[in-house]
Amino acid sequence: MLYFSSDEFYLLKGRCALERWKGVVGYEGLYQVSDHGRVRSVDRVVRHYLGGPKKLVGKVLRPSPTGVSGYLATGLCKEGKGGTAYLHQIVMAAWVGPCPDGLEICHGPKGVEDNSLSNLSYDTHIQNCLDKRRDGTDGGRCVVRSDGVKFNSMRESAEKSDCRRQNISGVCRGKAKTAGGYGWRYCDD
Repeated sequence: MLYFSSDEFYLLKGRCALERWKGVVGYEGLYQVSDHGRVRSVDRVVRHYLGGPKKLVGKVLRPSPTGVSGYLATGLCKEGKGGTAYLHQIVMAAWVGPCPDGLEICHGPKGVEDNSLSNLSYDTHIQNCLDKRRDGTDGGRCVVRSDGVKFNSMRESAEKSDCRRQNISGVCRGKAKTAGGYGWRYCDD
């Protein structure tokens, strides 16, 4: 029978999943990143501001989305200096290595909220854009045509309705009445 510490298993959608951990590049001994895209601090002793030792207990850090991109980031601290790091960059640096010249980190079909190793890869900018378009994660805003047809992005709606996305956007913002012979609105309106 195999025994694992509680840190190596966690529930993922009701299933117990093995999670492997590696040191965060540049923060070895302070933080670890898992192949599931989670970051944790490790138990360590630091100097208390009054001069004595202080034990810090490690914990899984809670990421937060940044800006309009929605990329998840977390705060890391080393030698009293803190900063923010994107989870996808932390995962790829630790598990795959540095990004080769001319390539970028690409999220798979699960989008930017899934930073697991299985959802990340290095590829060209063009391929990244094509993947986003294919997966419907190209950041386009969901729109509904006046006949009730829903589109995941304005780009998709423009292609299938034979009109320009700028015109659809104008209708959604109240600047025009129709585009491509249809009325339009944002899905969340």
